[in-house]
Amino acid sequence: MAFRSEILIKLDKKGRVLLPAAFRDELPADDREAFVLYHSPNVPGVVNGNSRLGFDAMLERLRVEALGPKGSLKVSLDDEAFDPAGYLSASARTIAMEPDGRFSMPAEFAQALDADAGVMLVGKGDKFQMWNPKRWQARRDGDRDKMAAFVRSLANSDSERGDA
Repeated sequence: MAFRSEILIKLDKKGRVLLPAAFRDELPADDREAFVLYHSPNVPGVVNGNSRLGFDAMLERLRVEALGPKGSLKVSLDDEAFDPAGYLSASARTIAMEPDGRFSMPAEFAQALDADAGVMLVGKGDKFQMWNPKRWQARRDGDRDKMAAFVRSLANSDSERGDA
């Protein structure tokens, strides 16, 4: 499973959108009737999406890596303990999808995205994201600069080792 590409999608008057085939095809074959959307935990106005299996696997990794085996047990028993996976689960919604890929965008996500002009669907490998198109363009421009700097740093480290 690897979500790729950037695709602008529009909401119809009923608040429905079409998940493009390129993204639907990355959902597990036996689990294409629904997927999960959830608010980004650290970037306001961004909505993340994943298959149900992918979302559950991410929550499990998060619990193990962030809390360790005893921490996972602690959050199961201690109602005051912080559970990062529980935090993400609380805002997550399972989204039913019609066979043609059409789904209804929950109002809370449409508002967070300011989706009047559409939504930019962005593949991020093991998940996808939804962005307001203008905000995505600004982020993409910044990421392009970061990528150029990263590539330059690789070239510099190669020349320092004499690999150039």
